[in-house]
Amino acid sequence: MKLRTRTAGILLAAVACISMAVSPVFMASDSVMASEVDTQDVTGEGLVMTDEMYEQIDGKYIEDLQGDPELAALLDDPVFLRYFNIGDDGLITKKQVETDEIDRFIAEMDADAEGIGDDRMVEMNSDMSCMGCGVSGLGKAQIPGKYNSHNRYHCIDISYWQGKVSAANWKKIKDAGVTHAILRVGYSGLSNGKNNPDSVFDNNIRGAYNAGIKIGVYYYSTAVSSSEALKEAKYTVGLLRKYKSMITLPVAYDYETGGRLSARVMKKVGNASCKAYCDYIKSAGYTPMVYANYTTLTNYLDYRMLQSKYPIWLANYTTSGKATTYPGSYCMWQYSSSGKVNGLSGSIDINYIFNNGQGGFKAGGTNASAGGSSGSEAAVPGETAKSYKILTRCKMNIRTGPSTSKKKVGTVPKGTAVYATKITGSWAKLTNGYYMSLSNCKFKAKTSSSVNYRTGPGTKYKKKGTYKKGKTITVIKIKKGWAKMDNGRWLSAKYIRIQ
Repeated sequence: MKLRTRTAGILLAAVACISMAVSPVFMASDSVMASEVDTQDVTGEGLVMTDEMYEQIDGKYIEDLQGDPELAALLDDPVFLRYFNIGDDGLITKKQVETDEIDRFIAEMDADAEGIGDDRMVEMNSDMSCMGCGVSGLGKAQIPGKYNSHNRYHCIDISYWQGKVSAANWKKIKDAGVTHAILRVGYSGLSNGKNNPDSVFDNNIRGAYNAGIKIGVYYYSTAVSSSEALKEAKYTVGLLRKYKSMITLPVAYDYETGGRLSARVMKKVGNASCKAYCDYIKSAGYTPMVYANYTTLTNYLDYRMLQSKYPIWLANYTTSGKATTYPGSYCMWQYSSSGKVNGLSGSIDINYIFNNGQGGFKAGGTNASAGGSSGSEAAVPGETAKSYKILTRCKMNIRTGPSTSKKKVGTVPKGTAVYATKITGSWAKLTNGYYMSLSNCKFKAKTSSSVNYRTGPGTKYKKKGTYKKGKTITVIKIKKGWAKMDNGRWLSAKYIRIQ
């Protein structure tokens, strides 16, 4: 998922300094090369693309790109032809224009590199130049020592670039040892920030779910403000609405420099943007997660603050699959973009998921916000266009029907906001189709007719007054068909409508 930005200026600088690449000192430093190099455009005219694009454009035809607005824009970029040949029949193929020495040079440069002034600062992350580096097999990367004792799972992340994966191929993926998958649900445009759905998400989430793979999603962001990040979060929740019960892993915020989002801007707004996106995702009943590479987390974002609030998904493609030296905590490590998995063609991103509980994440597949038992498919119900917010006042069970005799499918922690479509007696029907008792929940309601309120839950209790139809009240408990209000009074629940 990492961003790949190549420019003629960087290549020229690299070629000019190529003699450095063969020096003993330079070669000795290769072992400390960091993870992802997001080289920002220093000319203002560079080609900006993701590694997914670079790999998947190879072998496509012009008409394939013209059908996608984001890719069609690349055809107008003069630097496009630096990296691709276009045949007479419109077939696009990669050029082999980069050498290992140039890639090593780019990976070793930093913002203070000699000969690069402030006006031509190169902002980068540690291994983006190393597209295709790392290891290709599942589980081939060395486990960081601090996570050696934790269970780990194999996870892939895929998007439009892997196409529509068939049901048969999802079974092959599962049989190959992949137990978890993070699917791109949408993205924001590199140049304009426009929100877009991933066109193959609907197909792939159904296929992965039916194959028994645990599912999370990610949204690729180019937000340059926290307000844009909030807009992206609301857009994400809308895209996920009908798949709520299938998602038991986090909703990740894929935040990378590139296009309209420069490293300078990220340094100013990145933490606030991550917080705005993640907090809304959490309020909608999902577990939020932040995806970023080594240098983004350590230089552009406050990783200590983020890891204290959210699960972290680290991208760090180390040399020969060595253990990452990233100093922070994380629950997922994307260790290669050159993975090979039966059932998928081409190179894909491969990850470890660690059962270390970082950020409240549960590797077994239960959405951490749901607090359910291991293996539960019930996620906390999120907000929909016609839904009503309910706040739990203690830990509550989620069941398949409006009765304690119905099967329990998960739990909701105290203080969690969940969303319902209607009240059935003393039960709320939730937006994910399950039910939750309202015995200890707080919500807004209106009286549906004129109704008496009393000192207790029944007509035997003293009448204290009458509310007119349309009176807004705050309910804190439902007991035997009676609603207790925050003022301590009770009225019949059949005469209220949740708001």
